[in-house]
Amino acid sequence: MNILSRFAAGAVAVLTASSIFAGTAVLRAAAAETKQELIGYYGDISGDLEVDWLDIFLMEDFLLYGTEEDEVLWQYADLDDSNSVDARDLTLLMQLVLNGEKGTADYREVPFTEELIPPPIQALSPTMPSVGEARVLMVAVDFPECEHDAKYTAEYLQEMCFGAENPQSPWYPVESINAYYKRASYDRLNLTGTTYTYTASHYCDYYAGKAELLMVEVLGALDRQIDYREFDVNKNGTLDTLLLALPKGAVGRDANKDGTQDWWPCSGSYYTSSKFDGIKPGNLCIGAWDLEDVPGFNSTWIHELGHAMGLPDYYKYVNNEDGYYGLEGHAGWEMMDDAYCDMSSFSKLMYGWFKEDEVQIYTGGTQTFTLESLQKTPSCILIPRGDLDGFYSEYFMIEFNSVEGNDTAWFAGGKSYTPFWRGGVRVLHCNAELWNGYWGIELKWNNYGQMYDTSNQKQRVLRLVNNNHDFFRNDAVIDSSIDGFAWYDDEGNRTIDPGLTIRVSDFADGSGCTITISENA
Repeated sequence: MNILSRFAAGAVAVLTASSIFAGTAVLRAAAAETKQELIGYYGDISGDLEVDWLDIFLMEDFLLYGTEEDEVLWQYADLDDSNSVDARDLTLLMQLVLNGEKGTADYREVPFTEELIPPPIQALSPTMPSVGEARVLMVAVDFPECEHDAKYTAEYLQEMCFGAENPQSPWYPVESINAYYKRASYDRLNLTGTTYTYTASHYCDYYAGKAELLMVEVLGALDRQIDYREFDVNKNGTLDTLLLALPKGAVGRDANKDGTQDWWPCSGSYYTSSKFDGIKPGNLCIGAWDLEDVPGFNSTWIHELGHAMGLPDYYKYVNNEDGYYGLEGHAGWEMMDDAYCDMSSFSKLMYGWFKEDEVQIYTGGTQTFTLESLQKTPSCILIPRGDLDGFYSEYFMIEFNSVEGNDTAWFAGGKSYTPFWRGGVRVLHCNAELWNGYWGIELKWNNYGQMYDTSNQKQRVLRLVNNNHDFFRNDAVIDSSIDGFAWYDDEGNRTIDPGLTIRVSDFADGSGCTITISENA
C-alpha cells in the first residue's frame, strides 16, 4: 500500500481548498442511569400481575389457616396500608376483582440498559465474536534459518499487542490491538489475547503455499502447553482466531516464483479435520512483519482481525487508473481500507457496536438530526433505500469524524502523520446485500465475490460519496449534483437520484454538527 502517495495527494487537495426503528428526528440525550420498572400491583398476591379470584382464594386461606409462603408477595395483600392483613383487606380485594380493577402499581428503580443492535455480520458466521469477549491465540513462529530478535519474548509481545490503553505512547492510537478495539467499539468488544513462541520443524520455504500445514504443526506442538478451549469464547467448538506472526526474515520471499509474496499478511478460514482439546481451527491470520515497526505490526493485525470478525477489504483488488484505495482522499481513511485509522459507522454497525437510538434513521419528509464525533460517541444517521431488511440492503450513512481517538495518527517509516487537518462530515454509500457465494453466505458485492465487477465502477460493499474530496463542513449542501450521491440502477451504475438534499449546519470542529435531510420538491 503506498499510503505516503495517498497522503501527499490528500494534502494538496486540502491546500487547494483552503486557498428500523421508530424514526428519531433528533439524537437522544444520554440515557438516564435508572428507569421505573413495574414489579407488582397491590391485590396481586399470586405474582402473576393480575388481580383476580385466585388472589381472593389465597387471602382467604391466609386469614383462615395463617399460611404465608411468600413474604414479598404478601406485602401486596395489605390493601388498607395498616401493616396487617385482615378482613378489611379481603373486602377491598373483592371490590377490586368485582370491578375488574387492580390496586396501586408498585415500581422500583432499576439500571437503564439498551440492547445493542445484533451484529448483522453474524449472518456470515465469522469465527471471532465482534461483541463482548473475544480472545486471540497468537504465536510468534521462528524458522531454523530466520528468527525473531531474541528480545521479542512472549511476555514482550503480550504487552506490545494486548497491553492497556496508553494515550502517551508514541504509537498511539495503535499502541496495542486491544486498546484500538476498545476505542473503536466504545468498550463493546474486549479483544484480548495470549502470546506464545514456537520454532518450526522446517525451513521457511518448506511451508510456502502450505499455511494449513504450519498451523496444524504449531497447534499440535503447543497442545500440552495450551488449553485451546480458553480461546473459544463463544463456545462454538472453533478457535476465535489463530494469529501466526512470522519473522522479518520471511518478508518478501517468493519460493515458487509466482510474483506473489509467500507470507504477505492475510486472514482466512482453513478447514481441517484436526481438533485440539476438542476444538477445531477456524480463522487463521498469518504473515511476516518486522516487529521493530510496532505501529505497522499492530495495524496490520488489527486489519486482519477485522476479517476474522467477518468484514471484507474495502480497497480495490484490481489496481487500475482509478487507483488502489476504495475510499480516497482525506475523508477516505478506514481501517478495513488503509489498515490505519478508525473504522467507519458502517463497519461499527456491521460488528454490532451501536445501540438502537445511536443509529438515527431517516424516515421521510424533512428531519433534523444531531451528529457527534464518531471517534468519541456512537452516533450516525442512516438513509435507507426502501426496506432496511435487517441492514442487509442499500443505504447511505452519515457520520462526523474528528482528529481524535483512532483518527489521531497513522504511521509510515516509524514517523507519525495526521490523517487530516480538520475533520467533518462524510457520507458513505453502503450495500450489504447477502449472497450464497463460493463458501456460503457472504456480502454479495465483496471484492472476492462472484458478482463483483472488477472494473470497480459498479456495486461495492462500501463507497465514499464525493470520493477523493475533503469532508463536508458548515453550510455544505449534498444533493444529486455531488459525485456519487445516487442509488445503483439495475445495471449497477450510480444513476438514480435519491431525491434528497442534505444540509450541514451548526458545525463545530472536533465536536459535531446538525444535519437536515429533506425531500426535493
